[in-house]
Amino acid sequence: MWPWEHVLFAYVCYSMYVHGRYRLRPGDLPAVALAFGAVLPDLIDKPLAWEFNVFGTGYAVAHSVFLGVPAAFVVYALAERRRAGAVGGAFLIGYVLHLVGDVLPASLSRGRLEPSPVLWPIAEPLPSPDRGSFVEGVYGLLTEYAAQLLTLEVTPVIALQLGSVVFGAALWLADGRPGLSLVTGPFRRAFKRIRA
Repeated sequence: MWPWEHVLFAYVCYSMYVHGRYRLRPGDLPAVALAFGAVLPDLIDKPLAWEFNVFGTGYAVAHSVFLGVPAAFVVYALAERRRAGAVGGAFLIGYVLHLVGDVLPASLSRGRLEPSPVLWPIAEPLPSPDRGSFVEGVYGLLTEYAAQLLTLEVTPVIALQLGSVVFGAALWLADGRPGLSLVTGPFRRAFKRIRA
């Protein structure tokens, strides 16, 4: 999954939970924490693998249910101690759903459960081609993704990815775009100072 797909996939699950449990929309801080948790494993593992050759694949320490998930629980526990349990919980949910979002496409494309992306260091990693630098890797994957979309063949993986984007974006808009003002606010204030 792409970062925006991870975020929107997590948002769908989280929003449905918050609506079902509390009859509320997600709050701004939890929405930002959810998005951060949903992209953090890739922000750690992909550069370490592709740019710095620390790992042979972009699914390593941060994707590991043995290391990454306990670390996310520590973040949640620290947030809970600071009376920010909703923010820590949203981060934890985003993080765990990132891992689910990596297992689902691997499983759908193979026709069976494929948990190896999240079982570092005990599982054999899925084979992945040498992607060069981080920028080259992202460019190569985007090119492959665009070519796959242009075939107009809707595979289960493409359906999951596009469904996450369409349904997630629609739900986020319907919820009032939680988190957007927190992310864009500093830029708006800086722009106002420049103009003044």
